[in-house]
Amino acid sequence: MVLRVNGDDPAPAYVQLERQVRVAVADGVLRPGQRLPSIRDLARRLGLSPNTVARAYGALAREGVIVARAGGGSEVAPDDTLDRPALARVRQERLQTLARQVAVRGLALGLEPGEIARAVARELAAHGRPVELSSATAAPLGLDEAPLLSARNRLRGTVASIRVGDVLAEVAIELAPGGQVVAAITRTSLDRLALVVGGSVSVFAKASELTLGR
Repeated sequence: MVLRVNGDDPAPAYVQLERQVRVAVADGVLRPGQRLPSIRDLARRLGLSPNTVARAYGALAREGVIVARAGGGSEVAPDDTLDRPALARVRQERLQTLARQVAVRGLALGLEPGEIARAVARELAAHGRPVELSSATAAPLGLDEAPLLSARNRLRGTVASIRVGDVLAEVAIELAPGGQVVAAITRTSLDRLALVVGGSVSVFAKASELTLGR
């Protein structure tokens, strides 16, 4: 793997280096025990101060991603000492970024959310990992949300459409046996619930939270 610093990236050079190593380890590009360039060699190749590279390596070492080698240099930490939950979070962050890019670019092309979701599903099927969009289920409520159920009315329906903005998303929901509601939720909630057009969804309505206007 070749480490690089992108001048167009607003993140400091040491942060870019940390990020690249974490992602490479999480993706298996860098394997346990694999040696990294020395601080001086990497600093010279990238035109950076050795202190900058040392800062990145130091942060990675404190996180347990890399370890110092006997006699100098650093290598990826052994498999039994790697912080797997932390690396899993890195992979999820990358996945979230990719999902956001697909959604934003697809919507910018004027595509409907269902078209975008189906295109991704086709790609997964082409790689031998088919997925049923209609079987998508919402993530369970968190521990801080579950107690609120006793004060709410639950409605079940199907996602009719999703319009995504920079911060909020507008979700139109067809209710059974009839009717429709439109809910405004944050992008974070939309990502967590994994809503797709045609998928099932539950609506928890609380009278004190309703706002009407003309």
